[in-house]
Amino acid sequence: MLRAIRWVAIAVVASSAAVLAQGGDKELVATITGPMLNGGIVVGLAWDGGTLLIQSAAMEPGGALKSGYLTTEGKGMEVVALKQAPVGLDRYWKMKANRVSPTGFGKITAARDSKLPMFGVASLERRLADAHSMGGTMQTHELRLRELVIHVRNGDVEPYDGEVWSWSPAELNRIAYVDGRGDLWIARADGRDADRLMKGQFTLPAWSEDGRTLAVAERKDAGRRWEISVIHLADKHRR
Repeated sequence: MLRAIRWVAIAVVASSAAVLAQGGDKELVATITGPMLNGGIVVGLAWDGGTLLIQSAAMEPGGALKSGYLTTEGKGMEVVALKQAPVGLDRYWKMKANRVSPTGFGKITAARDSKLPMFGVASLERRLADAHSMGGTMQTHELRLRELVIHVRNGDVEPYDGEVWSWSPAELNRIAYVDGRGDLWIARADGRDADRLMKGQFTLPAWSEDGRTLAVAERKDAGRRWEISVIHLADKHRR
């Protein structure tokens, strides 16, 4: 259950500690744990100029949701509270999470499929009984960018808009996305030239407004710790 909503902001700068990755350099910029999460999860990444914004969500004991805002400044990356939402946050999120690219060349479509679980060869009656005992039919959610499948997920809940993709600035005309395994990819906005940047268990890709970096989150220790990294993109992904 979610207990509160808050944003954390980090001023991102280049670091010599970056890890060389296929297609770019990966740099760990924040680890979110304990009181910062308040028992919740990280649900969003966004950019406000050169500042990376991190949203976590949790539900308060009474069931109400409220917002909080945090920032980090300086070499030590100390987290401090903000009094209000950063300017431009809503505009950025609408661009990142839209199902149509800023240029209009790409459109994300969703499809859902339901099927009975298969437990070897059995009659329909047996399969229906098995499905009932296992909680019902199996749901598969598929996201496509034209002919390109960008994400497949099994379960009752489909990815929310912006969870597994982010559009680049319009002049780059690209998309960053996370596939069903958690690997990070970049493709043209029309689905061409898909290129895997790196393997992992990534989520919440967020393309910076200058087009030079991608932010990603990684869930660690069953959600008790989240690592936030930025990937400094190679030239081929910024042309």
